[in-house]
Amino acid sequence: MTTRGKTYASLLAVVALTTGGFAAKGWLANGNSDGSEQSGTEESALADAVPVSTEAAIRGPISHLLGSTANLRARREVAVAAQAAGVVTSVKAEEGDFVEAGQVLCAIDDRDLQIDLELAKQRLAQTKIQIESAVIRAEQTRTRLRNKRTELERNEEALREGLLAESEVAVQRHEIDDLEHEIQAVESTVRENRHRQDELESEIRKVELQISRTAITAPFAGRITERTVELGQSIRSAEKLYKLGAFSPLYADVYLPENDSRSVRAGQMAALRLGSASGEWAEGAVERVSPVVDDETGTVKVTVRFKPPNPAFRPGAFVRVEIETHTLDDAILIPKQSVIEEDGQTYVVLVGTDSTAQRTAVELGYQDETAIQVTSGLDAGAIVVTAGQGKLKDGDKTRVVAN
Repeated sequence: MTTRGKTYASLLAVVALTTGGFAAKGWLANGNSDGSEQSGTEESALADAVPVSTEAAIRGPISHLLGSTANLRARREVAVAAQAAGVVTSVKAEEGDFVEAGQVLCAIDDRDLQIDLELAKQRLAQTKIQIESAVIRAEQTRTRLRNKRTELERNEEALREGLLAESEVAVQRHEIDDLEHEIQAVESTVRENRHRQDELESEIRKVELQISRTAITAPFAGRITERTVELGQSIRSAEKLYKLGAFSPLYADVYLPENDSRSVRAGQMAALRLGSASGEWAEGAVERVSPVVDDETGTVKVTVRFKPPNPAFRPGAFVRVEIETHTLDDAILIPKQSVIEEDGQTYVVLVGTDSTAQRTAVELGYQDETAIQVTSGLDAGAIVVTAGQGKLKDGDKTRVVAN
């Protein structure tokens, strides 16, 4: 109970005791008691006092807040489209599901592609066998060529000594030429087959890529916000099948007047309230401030980043954003509801020690949801009326009914 409340209770107790004493002496029946007249006067004064609620001005911290409204948006939101045509054979994700990066959302019939892949692998295996055979044949031919060249050297020595006819040496020279041509042909076959091998390996990678595209996967972790594909549906390449969004963190883009934006910096704290009447809120920070001013609106885009505390915060939700640009650690604060505005001037009603009301002009500074800073007009400890001040005039008596 406040001091004024205790005083009021003591006064009532005195009145009760006095009335009881007078009744015992039989004075009240004669109506001649001065004490009875005084009690009636005090009760009349209390009845005439205006009931109010009060609070004391205090010292405390308060921040300068820049407020605006926005709609939440996801960190990223994309349409997941098909990269291959075909018939959908399975649907594995529904709207509202959370999916990991790379998780399969749906699948397309890939049997034709699997057959193409198997055939390409068989052709590749045959080509590798042909390459191995050609390499062996080339090595055998090189061995024969080395032997022929050794034999030709001996025969040419015998020819110089007159031990062998020229025709026999000429035959060996032709045989060596034939072997050299054969080696060139075999090496050409090896090169062609290796080129064919490269083509088949590229074809296999291409078919494998086409097969991988028949499994529609999530490009990043997030929540499915829309599904347009159905089981058994025949789809075309690039047809949109899902919409996927990353819900954490969420972003709010607010547009502040150029003058206000000058006090905003990346990293400043921000608060976000969900809806106009909701108690849901979240903390965040300024992510970035646009370096340009919109020439049509004269505003600057400020992007605020939040990590939502619960699923109530969704992309598209309407929110109120307040950015904290500066904080005063020791300000005189009063409740916002105590302020009266008239003709461009701001007032509060003070209650003195004698319970008398006095309207006082004040100058105000920073404010938040509940409190407002007083820069001049009163000191900490002053008692201000928070309810009922609209009925008061200077000099009116007050009685506190609630605080």
